[in-house]
Formats: sequence, structure tokens, C-alpha cells
Amino acid sequence: MSLSITGVPLHTRSLTSVASLREDGRWSIRGEVIDLRKCGFVPMTHDIQPSGIIHHMTIEMVVDPGTLRIDELVTAQPHVAVEASARTNGECCRDPAPLLQVLEGEIIDDDFTRKLSRTFGGPLGCSHLLTLFFMMAAAIPRAVAREAEIRLEHDESRAPGERLFWRSIFVDGYEIDDGGVEFSVQLSDVHSHPHHAVQSPLDRLDRQEEARVIARVEPPGFSVAQLRAARRTRRMPNLADAVWEDCSEVLAPLIGFPVVPGLSRRVRELLQGDEANLLVRDALLQLAPGHIQVLAAITERWFAPSRKLKSRAKGSNGDKHPAGGPPVGAIGGMVDSCYLWRTGSPLIAERERVMRLRPEREAESSE
Repeated sequence: MSLSITGVPLHTRSLTSVASLREDGRWSIRGEVIDLRKCGFVPMTHDIQPSGIIHHMTIEMVVDPGTLRIDELVTAQPHVAVEASARTNGECCRDPAPLLQVLEGEIIDDDFTRKLSRTFGGPLGCSHLLTLFFMMAAAIPRAVAREAEIRLEHDESRAPGERLFWRSIFVDGYEIDDGGVEFSVQLSDVHSHPHHAVQSPLDRLDRQEEARVIARVEPPGFSVAQLRAARRTRRMPNLADAVWEDCSEVLAPLIGFPVVPGLSRRVRELLQGDEANLLVRDALLQLAPGHIQVLAAITERWFAPSRKLKSRAKGSNGDKHPAGGPPVGAIGGMVDSCYLWRTGSPLIAERERVMRLRPEREAESSE
């Protein structure tokens, strides 16, 4: 499936989950999310946020593959969007992460995502760590099941420290001329053969399972206008011959709906129990959270030259673009989308303070 996309590169989100074997037979699993803004800058309520790495966060777990129990859980957030300052009353994005520790001892089963949402969703937690954890929780059971099949096929044990599985997801957003945004989502699962069975590097590859999604989202409601998806599996010796299977038709019911809110729920309902399209589902579930990150990079239109229409002389306000950039109410997160943007938080209070100043500044700029 070709990824023929044009437009201004805005943002890339990378999510990875890598599993390796411990000496005690349990799995060590590391997940990582990186948000890379590729252009412009975003005026936050208290500062200017340039392009570059906006978020870098990790989750490390020890999981018992026999029971899918989380025995250990550690989070880290080397780079966050909001650091502690006087404007935030000392709060920062790292504050809610300790809540995830209560999930130690839980089983990654069909009810796990609901437990995760209750523990860390909305104003309780961090939406980026939450998205990463959802991705890991979807990947781990599949990886464990495939590893059991590989063990039977090769009848050989793994060496401690050996990598077992690698999932990567990349979400890219591009601004196109008519004001819309095009997205590509690439998901890849790589399963490996035991080192003992390897004679050459490619012998390590058991299989690569892939899904690709291309979506076009259009204003004003940022609804899904176009949606294509395909999947393929590559194994030796058919690496060059494996073909993409188009599965766009099954996604037709999603056309016309906004990306936020509600797309993720509709994706789960539409593809529930569809084993053939599980990876397509997992790729699509990254579209809504990725969309939020991409929108923050669409800054050029905020600072377009001011225009005054002739109709203004007749009492109209015209379509003069706000001189100070974007509407302050659009800066930052949605209310209750995470802990820092919860109702009544210091950031919400600061945004409301700046919004009260905005009409005065716009009046001055129009004189």
C-alpha cells in the first residue's frame, strides 16, 4: 500500500513496545512514546513551545507470560510539555504517573483497558502515558500467543536477554492546501526465531505483520472524509512477494464522523471480534490521539496577514484574523483531558485569565 501523501509535514508520533526474556522466564517489556513537532511554534498559556520533541515517556514492565500478570511497573517522563513553574503552582505533567503503580499485580485480560481508564483516564492521569499503555496492552497478549507457537515449532529455548517481539506505530500528519489534514499510520509487529535456530541475520525473522492507514480529515468539524487501510504478513522466503490486502471497504461506516470525540469507540465497535483486522484496529485507534498532537502544529494559519473587508465600513466586523495569533481558548488541552487540564487546575485558571485580556488587545490592534 503506497503512502503517497503531499503537504506540509506537521508532526510525527512514535510508539514502540519491545519484549525480551529475563533469566527467570518472565518478560521485560519497554514501551516508549515520542511526539516530534516538525514546524512552527505553539503559544502556551505561560510560554512559547517551539518545534522539536514535545513528549518523551516510557513504561517498563515485568510480565509473567503464563498468566499475563504485571509483576513490576515503572514509568519515566524525560521530556514533558509542561514543567513545574509559578504559573502552574508547581504542578507538572509528571505528577499523576504514580497512580499507575496500582496496576501492579493486575492481569492484562479483556477487562484491563477498562481498569486502566478508571485508574488513569481523563483528569486523573496523562493522556500520552495512557495511549502508550493502551498500545502495549493490545500488543502483549498477541505476542505471548505467537511466542508459544514459535516454541512449539522450534522446540528450542530462548537465551536470557533475547528479544522476542517488537511493535512500532508511527502516526504522521500533513497540512494540505484546502485546510484539511492527511494522516498516515504505520503499524509493524516483528516476531523472531530463537537465536539457536539462526544461521544468518534474516533467519531471525519469524514474521512481520503490518497494517497501514491513510486518512483525510477536513474542517470545520475535522470529520473523516477519506479512509483507506491495508494489511500484509511477510515471512521468509516470501519477503518480496507478500501483497497488501485492501480492507478499506470494511471501514466505510467510519466516513463522515469526527475524529474527536467518538472515533475510537466506533472503531472498537466496528471491528470487535474481527481477528483478521486486529492490527488495522490497533492502527486506527492511534488516529484520534495522534490527531490531537498534529492539530497543535497547524500554526501558520493563526498568523496569516490581517484582512479588512469593505463590508466592515457598513458595520460588519469583517473577517480580520486575530492579530495575536490563535484564540486563547484553543491553546492547550481540552478541559478534563488530563490532570493538568482538569477543571479548576492552575493551567485552566491561567488560560481564563489570558482570555479575559484578549478582547482588549484585539481592540488595540484594530485601531
